[in-house]
Amino acid sequence: MLPFSAVTTDEFSLAWEGFFRATRRARSRAAGPLDGTPLTLAQYQLLEALREEPELPVSELAASAGIASPTATRMLDGLVRDGLAVRTPCERDRRVVLVSLTEAGREAVQDASRRVAAGRARVRDHLTPAEQRQAAVLLRRLATIVEEEL
Repeated sequence: MLPFSAVTTDEFSLAWEGFFRATRRARSRAAGPLDGTPLTLAQYQLLEALREEPELPVSELAASAGIASPTATRMLDGLVRDGLAVRTPCERDRRVVLVSLTEAGREAVQDASRRVAAGRARVRDHLTPAEQRQAAVLLRRLATIVEEEL
């Protein structure tokens, strides 16, 4: 196998933009509920942290999902209305609102988690085993760099 040479800034930029355009288009196509669940991908990403914790403040859910707290609050309005989540005031700090899942919400998050994992597996399965290992290493490295630099 020939060693890879460094790509030009233009090549990297084109690949970067192409990947993110593809992911934005995929997210746009997934704007409706995930198959077999009442949750959209964005709603699942907001509630996903509640799989590990029984209740969390809105601000922590928002940070975990990578969205602003007001956006999380608007999303939670619908989730509470639909009986998937519950808001309760924090006893220690009146400014904090805690969110927990209802039983229907836990089931919806579990179902959505399986759907998301299946989608990732479909993408992974297009790669050879060697490419899968490379992708895992590169994705972890890119995540670290983006968190530190951007």
